[in-house]
Amino acid sequence: MAEVYIRVAEEENEEPMEIPSEDDGTVLLSTVAAQFPGACGLRFRSPVSQCMRGVRLVEGSCTRPKTDGEISSTWSTIRKAQVENHEWLGTPPKGRHSFRQCKTAM
Repeated sequence: MAEVYIRVAEEENEEPMEIPSEDDGTVLLSTVAAQFPGACGLRFRSPVSQCMRGVRLVEGSCTRPKTDGEISSTWSTIRKAQVENHEWLGTPPKGRHSFRQCKTAM
């Protein structure tokens, strides 16, 4: 099976780097963090809504997002500093611990 790469950039409008995906289509967060130190997640801009969407992270693997049957062209990283400063999603609702979970995922 041919290796599939995804495009990842530290910030949305920066030069992307190709990162290999696994055979099941997921991307290991450890692979992303090796190229982008401090990365604790991924996001992409929805071509439909033009909003940023977080990529699901399960047991150290990011699930490849699909939008209308198409794979998002470029993902950008979420760094611990962004999460700690609530830069990318705002304050989580009461009872939710999404920022803490991302912070300790690595």
